[in-house]
Amino acid sequence: MKSVTVRYGLLGLLLCSLAACQKADESSSGPVSGASPAAESAPVPAAEPAVTQAPPPVTEVTRFDGFGPARFGEAEESVRIAWGRPLEAAGSEDCRQLFAEPLATRAQGKGVSFMLVDGKFARYDIGTANYPAPGGAVVGDPMARVIEQHGTRVELQPHKYVEGAKTLIVTPEGGGDARLVFETSPDGTITRWRIGVPPAIFFVEGCS
Repeated sequence: MKSVTVRYGLLGLLLCSLAACQKADESSSGPVSGASPAAESAPVPAAEPAVTQAPPPVTEVTRFDGFGPARFGEAEESVRIAWGRPLEAAGSEDCRQLFAEPLATRAQGKGVSFMLVDGKFARYDIGTANYPAPGGAVVGDPMARVIEQHGTRVELQPHKYVEGAKTLIVTPEGGGDARLVFETSPDGTITRWRIGVPPAIFFVEGCS
């Protein structure tokens, strides 16, 4: 009877040993908790946004030798490319104007237009404060600002049609045939201005 008891005891110890070994194997093959962050895949850095080049400021658009990339003496196509938006043509082949605004707006002397004489770019007119003239004066400024900016290069004349108003003719600092012409109201406020080469720059009525 004693030998049977011993055998059962040995069998129990053997089964316990096998169970312990199986648990050890399962724990060693399972996932390791608290894994190092370095072992995980590193996040992909976000791509930097593309740098967009800013358009040139309007102070670089109005020039004594043209408008933007269009130069006086070039064909109509150059003007249309420089403006980049629709332009309505009026006039003849001898004197042709391209208007950016509808008739109702330009009839008030406002807006932007370009003049071509014999098919060549010769002048542009500005009747809005959106574009500063060379030197910085804009529509709505007092004419005193033009005189302050351009000094002795300004020639002051009475306006051809408006009593008490003035016309200011500015010669470019570097010389040349082009002229910058400002028109004012009787109280001396700039109402519009234009840049061009003779004879187009002196056509007070435009191509009319």
